[in-house]
Amino acid sequence: MTAVPVRLVSINIWDLPVPLPRVQRRLRRRRLLDQLAALDADVVLVQEAFVPRFRHRLIRTLHRYHADGRGRAARWAGPLRLDASGGLLTLSRWPILATRYQPARRIPRMKPDERIGRKGCLWTTLGTPAGELLVGNVHLYAGNTPVDAHIRTVQTRDLLLHGTSTPEVPTVLAGDFNWDLDFEHSERGPTGHVEMRQAGFREVAEGRTDGIATMDPRHNRYARYSPWHRPPRRLTHVFLRGPGLQPGREAPALCLHDPPVSDHYGLRVTLMLAAD
Repeated sequence: MTAVPVRLVSINIWDLPVPLPRVQRRLRRRRLLDQLAALDADVVLVQEAFVPRFRHRLIRTLHRYHADGRGRAARWAGPLRLDASGGLLTLSRWPILATRYQPARRIPRMKPDERIGRKGCLWTTLGTPAGELLVGNVHLYAGNTPVDAHIRTVQTRDLLLHGTSTPEVPTVLAGDFNWDLDFEHSERGPTGHVEMRQAGFREVAEGRTDGIATMDPRHNRYARYSPWHRPPRRLTHVFLRGPGLQPGREAPALCLHDPPVSDHYGLRVTLMLAAD
């Protein structure tokens, strides 16, 4: 049976609607545009692309890629002009057949900035040479407390219950889940990662962080939010489920990190999709 490689890159670009001091956003944007095209990925998943003008610039720069159906849409949040899909942008070398944006579930005690950002999952159906592939571009709630982990679990459960994926459809769920699996702990039942595994999803790196930490304050100045640096963590994950979809032989690797373009590093993986 013929299998088609799917080269996927996921990156949280940290393009917030309100620029912060000393984060060199203009320089980081230029680096991102220079490096992205050189990666020659088949699918590019972007998180925190909140600024519509820069989203348009990304789409123009990667003009050989198809952009998701919400790529150019915008909305107003008070005085802020934001994108209309929670900062998520999906670009594909192959045609995009359908797009659906699923906002993450909101629950009490969520932080104001998380409410404004409207994170969630951007579902796209791609028409690959091996048949249709469903890709979910994910960004979940941020934070390091058990309450934050519980919110991520609730959002994951909602994603699985009300999302587009079924076990019969080859599916990739990837992006910034904000899980550090060495420390993720929920005081109210299983974590979101456990929920994903119970639903039949497989994580391509089996939860490992060594060598592929996407948040590394020791080496990335943009990830240093305080004098007390947290240890390197991997917050970006790639899950797959469904017939004909397997991890490729190439090990997951960091990208967009030398020089860095964000407080996160990118993660690059290769999957194999068997033809229908």
